[in-house]
Amino acid sequence: MLDYRIYTFLILCEKMNYTKTAEVLHITQPAVTQHIRWLEEQYHCRLFSYQGKVLRLTEKGKVLQNFAQQMVSNEIGVRAAMEQEENAKIHLRLGATKTIGDYILPTLLTDFLKHNPKYRLHLVVDNTEHLLQELEHGALDLVMLEGFFDKKCYDYTLYRKERFIGVCGTESPWKNKKVKMWDIRKEPLILREKGSGTRDIFEELLKEQNVTLHSFDAIQEISNFQTIKKMVANNLGITFLYEPVVQEELEDGTLCALKLEDLNIYRELNYVYMKNGLFQSVYQPFLEFAKKWEKQQPIEE
Repeated sequence: MLDYRIYTFLILCEKMNYTKTAEVLHITQPAVTQHIRWLEEQYHCRLFSYQGKVLRLTEKGKVLQNFAQQMVSNEIGVRAAMEQEENAKIHLRLGATKTIGDYILPTLLTDFLKHNPKYRLHLVVDNTEHLLQELEHGALDLVMLEGFFDKKCYDYTLYRKERFIGVCGTESPWKNKKVKMWDIRKEPLILREKGSGTRDIFEELLKEQNVTLHSFDAIQEISNFQTIKKMVANNLGITFLYEPVVQEELEDGTLCALKLEDLNIYRELNYVYMKNGLFQSVYQPFLEFAKKWEKQQPIEE
């Protein structure tokens, strides 16, 4: 059982405010201070420091945060294992970003469960930021991400690479024309919300082209891919996303791929899990199955 002061430390890492941490834990602010001082005495180092009036984690604090997140995840796994009855079903808690969860994962999961009937699946489809929080808190065993993440803080395995494209409606002035990113800045832009992998990748792409979101005249933020696709199909703007999300629409002519010059982008989709996890045996069979399954899929030209 983890020392309760570890939980205080992790909440403070999240809130970066002693008063808010005390409110979350329903204890006094001096109690929070005492918990942190106790940990600092145990590890003989400062865990937090102030830069002006802003509370920051020290480098040693970041190290402890990483290990503490692993310990919490393992603690939850231990509890679940102790409560599990013999010959009980194996519970796989999986998270996926929306591109993967809605357009890539369904067939894989269906085949996996057919071949592994002992597994019971808990699937969460959300943005990258929320999934990583759930992973760190021990609520998920494994997440599949399309976006950027700190590879120093997690273990990961490449799932595959997918093409990232821009799309427009059939009546767009950019249809079938070779254009540069700067040329389309007057076109309304329809994007996923902040924290999504698709949004992060697009913003990184803009940086590579020396363009920012502020360069565009109008931006709409929509969290649902179906709504985004309908808006683009109705010529209300353009969007950028992974090709599998619009594969059907591209094939039936509802949407058109933008012909951006010097832009042929492939990005990683990764399995991400906590370092030094004690319960890799829960998700390892799924990783091995997915690796074999991916090799058996036909390659689309």
